[in-house]
Amino acid sequence: MYWVITIMLMFHGTDAVVEREYKLKQFHDDWACHKFIHNEKMTLLEQHIEDYGDALKSFELFCENRYGQEV
Repeated sequence: MYWVITIMLMFHGTDAVVEREYKLKQFHDDWACHKFIHNEKMTLLEQHIEDYGDALKSFELFCENRYGQEV
């Protein structure tokens, strides 16, 4: 099992939710994943802020586990 970061984006004027998986890094435990989010929150968000601008209403960063072969 390994952990990945998922970014959930919500927008003004719609109920649509967009989820993106951060694929540049995987983690061996939940704690390491959350620590990375805490330390790198703006790095994780800045491209989405540039892409969506004022349309972006809210976001959520969370860790999800995955099973299978680690890459």
